[in-house]
Amino acid sequence: MGTRTERLQATGANAGAFLLPSSVTAVAALVMLTLTWQPAASSPSFGALGSAGSAGAVTNTLQIPVGTVLPVQLDDTLSGKEAHPGQTLEAKTMQDVPLPNRKKISKRSSVTGSILSVVKDSDGVGQTVTVKFVQIEDHKQMLPMVTSLRAAASFNAVRAAQLPFTGADGGTPTGWENTTQIGGDIRYGDGGEVRSAAKQKVGKGVPGGVLVHLSANPGLGCDGPVNGDDHLQALWVFSADACGVYDLKGVQISHTGRSAPLGEISFHFEKDGMKLDAGTALLLRVRAKP
Repeated sequence: MGTRTERLQATGANAGAFLLPSSVTAVAALVMLTLTWQPAASSPSFGALGSAGSAGAVTNTLQIPVGTVLPVQLDDTLSGKEAHPGQTLEAKTMQDVPLPNRKKISKRSSVTGSILSVVKDSDGVGQTVTVKFVQIEDHKQMLPMVTSLRAAASFNAVRAAQLPFTGADGGTPTGWENTTQIGGDIRYGDGGEVRSAAKQKVGKGVPGGVLVHLSANPGLGCDGPVNGDDHLQALWVFSADACGVYDLKGVQISHTGRSAPLGEISFHFEKDGMKLDAGTALLLRVRAKP
């Protein structure tokens, strides 16, 4: 058998060509696994705004210009009776929103806000609910924002705006029919013109909505282009000059968020129990960079 030293020499152990005991092998494997895992664990997380460091940085590539309109639909019901401060409010964009440099906010991007306050009227009958939308998520990018409210419409008003006002045969594809936008504009199908009630061309129909030049509506308190930027805006089922409340009986926009406190949108419900149902459409407008 020979001594242990003789056996090691016979197998070339003095040149490092021998097998380690099993316990040593396990320790070495654990060390290698730890070294392999550490860089991934210390890499920057995705989703933070701005640069995440010089190595493997994640930069927010989307910028939402002031004046951009966001057509959204509520995911949740906003009830004057059940609302409470701190409650989350969520919505989805209902059309691709064009941005500079051929970028866009995608349809069905999540918009998040919260309820700031619920204040009863002095007579105890109605109440005012104040909300604020603060963030939009597009392809895992979190974009902070400050918005005002331009218009609100019921789910029934949305459905009516999607129904053709002239007879169409059964083979006509959805979107090709002529429809009336919320506010009175006529949309002449996908690819067709969009014309105001005064017969002026204001934009064009696109699949799932419209792209139009936003019009001021001073009588109802809505402005037009901001800083001379009159690019085509995504308004979904709304008219170019849509402003205020549509088919929401007993509900008023008591504060749009255009003025201080900036971004705070207040709905006044005339009676206890009134609400904005899930599916209510809102036209938000970006007012400032956070």
